[in-house]
Parts: sequence; structure tokens; C-alpha cells
Amino acid sequence: EQDDTWSLTHLFELAKLFAQNGDQEMRQAIYDRFLNNPIEGSDWVGYSEILELDGLQGLIFIIEKYGILIEQNPDYWADDMIIRYFQDENPDLEVIKTLENLAIENKHIHIYLENIKLTKERQEKNKIKPLEYKDIIDEVLNIKPYILMLRKRNLSDDEVIKIAEQLIIETDNSKIEKLLHFFNYYKFPFDSEVILNFAKQKKSSKNSIVEFAIGALKYLRSKSIREFAIDNIQNSKNPIDYLEILTSNYQSGDFKILTEIATKTKSDHKIENLAGRFIVIFKANNTKECKEPLELLYYKMNCGICRNQIVEILIENDVLSDKIRNEIQYDCNLETRKLTLEKK
Repeated sequence: EQDDTWSLTHLFELAKLFAQNGDQEMRQAIYDRFLNNPIEGSDWVGYSEILELDGLQGLIFIIEKYGILIEQNPDYWADDMIIRYFQDENPDLEVIKTLENLAIENKHIHIYLENIKLTKERQEKNKIKPLEYKDIIDEVLNIKPYILMLRKRNLSDDEVIKIAEQLIIETDNSKIEKLLHFFNYYKFPFDSEVILNFAKQKKSSKNSIVEFAIGALKYLRSKSIREFAIDNIQNSKNPIDYLEILTSNYQSGDFKILTEIATKTKSDHKIENLAGRFIVIFKANNTKECKEPLELLYYKMNCGICRNQIVEILIENDVLSDKIRNEIQYDCNLETRKLTLEKK
């Protein structure tokens, strides 16, 4: 495989399953393929399978292979991601110390560890100093990368209130957009009509005010918000855009609307997008009504991660069909296969 990284990851995963069941030819195939004519930008593919099969000895093999690669390509930059991953999975081992001891005699392990040091030095040298902000409003309006940083923060209620107060009085559309984006991850603490009014504006190619307002509505519940959601789900060109509002506004019988949308959705991209919305809705609303729309998506989709979450929700609501229960023991996703054993 030279064209599709994810096809290659599937092949490695399948080969690992055969190897775990004693197939030595498959085990050797994994080792032969790793870092051998890799797809550009995907030289990492296969490392996790080697670690699962052979632990520390597998890691040593991986490090040596990278050392050979770096020797042949001096401009290559390596990091310690694989080592950190293995150390986290094996806290009782002294991984770095073991590799450093081996590096005394093993040239290629030494080359790899030295390359890691150089990479860290370059990163520190080019590290951007964090900006200082005068207050939380200044931070929300100017932080980069915006959402990544704020999602990691555990803001106080007072800080969230200050941001909400600023949104209410703000007149600059570019600032309104950023403030609304914030409330895609924190619940707006005041009258929900404030957010609903933004969501009802006419969409503009110049900003994402309407899009972010709709995202913020998923945390808010009211009769008017529900009416807005249902009207747009039933009548807009892109009903999927409004589905997450039902997270806090779902009512008995809404599964019929969701089932209809799932029935009409054809493209793989839209099906996966739809699955993400349905999962959020039914994680927040335990109901046996989840069965029909989720089963429809289960049989339409190719995403093993989303399929796993769908099966979990069906199990939690005690509506998993015998057909799916019997089928998931053969699912490509290990966690989905485990669900069969856990729920017997």
C-alpha cells in the first residue's frame, strides 16, 4: 500500500491479529514493512502493532530502524513520542535508562537519542513566549490557537459571566464571533434568548456568528429554542447543522425526525457527521427511542470509532438487537468486540 495511510494502518492491524494467534509469517511481515518505503508523512504506521506484539524488544527494534533512517537522512527530525507512549503504558520500566545503556554499544540507538535532543533544542529555541493578557476578555479575543487553549482551561464561574456580559454589549462582529465560539464549550449563563437571537440572524460568508450561536444552543433549553431547532431541522437545506440543539431540547417522539434524516442521508461524510450528532444527543438523553435511528446509522457507516459509541448507547438503553450483538464479536474495533464479553 503506497496511496492510503489509513488502508495501511488497517493492514498492520489485521496482520497483528494474525500474529497474535501464532502466525509467524504475519509477524515477520509487520517487521519487514515498518519504515520500509513508507508513505510520505506516515513513517509512524506500524509502531503500535510492534509494541503490542513484543513490548520492550519491539521498541528497541523501532528505535534502531529510526536510527538507520536518520543516519541515511541527517536532516530528519525525530521526537520522543513513541518512547513516551511506551513509557506511559509501562510505568514499571525505566525505558529511557534502558535505551541510554544500549546506546553505549548500539550506534543507531545512539543516533536516534541524539536526534531527539537536537529536536528538543530546536523546539525550545523556536518556542513562542506566551502572551500576557490584561483580563479574561482580552484573552478570549486574542488567544491563539483559540479553542485549543481555552478548552484546556478550567475557567471560574466569574470568568464565564464576564465573557457573557461582554457578548451582550459587544457591537464588533469579529469580536462577537469569538465570544460566541467560546460558548460552544461553556454554557451561556444568562437569558438563552441572547444566543437564540444571534442564531436567527441571516448567515454571512464574512463571519461564523450564526454557526457559533447554533453550537452554543446545545447547552440551553427553552420552548423557543426547541421550536427554532425543529423548524430548521424540518425545513432547512442542511438539517444536520441544527441537530445538536436537541441535546438539551429532545422530546419523546423526536426519534422519528432523526430516523427520517438518517434514511435520506447517503454520502459517507454526511453519515459520519450525522453519527457524531446522534451520539451527542442520545448520550445526553437516555431513551429506548435511540434504537431505530442509531441502528440505521450502524448499518450505513464505516467508522469503527463511531460504531463503537453507537453500540455502547444501544447497550446502555437495553435495545441492542440480537443481530448486532452476534455481529460485534467480529468487529474490527477491539473495544467493540470487548462489549460482547462484558455484556453477556
